[in-house]
Amino acid sequence: MASNRSVQKELDELRKEMAGIRQDYARLKGRVKATKADGVRRASGIREELVDTIEAIKEKVASGTEAAADEIAEELAELREVVSGYSDQAEKTVATHPLASLAGALAIGFLIGRFGR
Repeated sequence: MASNRSVQKELDELRKEMAGIRQDYARLKGRVKATKADGVRRASGIREELVDTIEAIKEKVASGTEAAADEIAEELAELREVVSGYSDQAEKTVATHPLASLAGALAIGFLIGRFGR
């Protein structure tokens, strides 16, 4: 009988230990769920920040591109004005001094021909 009581005592201790383990398991399972939910919230927050940052970068690039295009258009307009001015001045010079212009053109053509050989 003594062995029966010791076996019964060991079984009771094992039952208590199993109940403790089940409680620990339930507590840890709850922590895992809470940690998982917290991780999902953090990941969601990081994702939203990345989306906002990407949108801000896109806007900066778009506005920078528009500014660069506007600046290039302004530079091209200035270049057209300068070329138009030189063209008008060349027409006036040729109109007032036709023989000198012809002689200059022949000289430049001769020099280009000599250097091109």
